Amino acid sequence: MKVFIVSYTLKKAKQSQRLMIHRLLYGYKDFSNNGAYSYQRKGLIEIYNGKKINRGVFIIPSKFKDKIISLLEENKADLQVIPAVLH
Repeated sequence: MKVFIVSYTLKKAKQSQRLMIHRLLYGYKDFSNNGAYSYQRKGLIEIYNGKKINRGVFIIPSKFKDKIISLLEENKADLQVIPAVLH
């Protein structure tokens, strides 16, 4: 299986952009009715069968690379993308 290891930093982005990117990539816990109900919202990495490795580093299958990379580039991320093969 061909995958890409993506490493990024958001030093140039505003705090609101950082939070938005983090929520989009990794998901978040959503509360409603004053905390009576909670929902786990999935992020793009989970939806696309990726895996978080470390802070700012994740693996994503090659067919979803362009969607994730374009999202990060639009939001001023410094990127390193490394191709890899998993057996």
